[in-house]
Amino acid sequence: MNELVATILDADVALAGLLLVFVGLVYSRGEAYSHGRNRYKSVARAGMVPMVVSLWCAWVCVNYLTGDVTLARTVIILFRSDLILTGLYAAVVLFVYL
Repeated sequence: MNELVATILDADVALAGLLLVFVGLVYSRGEAYSHGRNRYKSVARAGMVPMVVSLWCAWVCVNYLTGDVTLARTVIILFRSDLILTGLYAAVVLFVYL
């Protein structure tokens, strides 16, 4: 189980980094088009939700790896919910805003 949680930790931190870069790109695009109603900033703010869940999952992974073995199921549930949230965010951005 330690290998699985360590792999989830690696994937989760990478996903958080990718989300941070994408949110920054969308936010900077919103800065360039700062006239009128700014949809891009709200899309960038919405991208913080899956990123925060990803960082929370990484925190729980580290707690598991440092000895709290009761968190194994929590790690898997958080990682699955993070993947679902990221997929929903990507679909909304792709089909609604771009």
